[in-house]
Amino acid sequence: MFEIFLFINPIGIYCYEVEKRIQTAIKDLDLDVSYHFIPIATVSGVQDDIIRRRKDSQHLCDLSYFTLATNQALEIYHAIKIAYGNKKARAFLFELQERLNTDGSIFEDSLIQEIYKQLDLDPATIDQLLDSKYIRESIDQDQKLAKQWQIKSTPTVIIFNEDKENDTGVLLEGLVSQSELNQLLSDSEKNDQQLNCVSKVNIISTNHLRLI
Repeated sequence: MFEIFLFINPIGIYCYEVEKRIQTAIKDLDLDVSYHFIPIATVSGVQDDIIRRRKDSQHLCDLSYFTLATNQALEIYHAIKIAYGNKKARAFLFELQERLNTDGSIFEDSLIQEIYKQLDLDPATIDQLLDSKYIRESIDQDQKLAKQWQIKSTPTVIIFNEDKENDTGVLLEGLVSQSELNQLLSDSEKNDQQLNCVSKVNIISTNHLRLI
């Protein structure tokens, strides 16, 4: 069994691609996985996302737009997580990312309301939570984990193989390819040797932390 922690920019273009690839790997390899989705918002993360969008030839708004959109998406995610659970919160963020990154949609209230309706979410319930202290507490918990593991950029994937006796995990930064993920998550006896073939990989050792 694998345990996967994915640290993302809530609306990041590379983050959306890595999320899709992780889901594809889990499905294609028929894996037993405990999957933790951790959106974080930082100034450097927003700046990195703008640079990546320019490389992708996207028409861009200014930094303030992306900063506001990133932080609002993060707060809405945590409100949905508190009210409806992790699965609904992930579904919201994935749908939002798909609209922003592939459909050319603009982050605005009408888009958010449309996604609420699609996922059968009650706007009043979410709005009420957005004004509560619980949102900040939930965000702070994720930021504490990112700081503990010294997350420098998004997307960052951390993979633990729970079938191994030690608590060593693999940390991957940036846009990881589908083949690289499949290699790391395969049950091959050569898995440890395959780490040498994967780019942007660091071996980390930490007290194994389980999220509920």
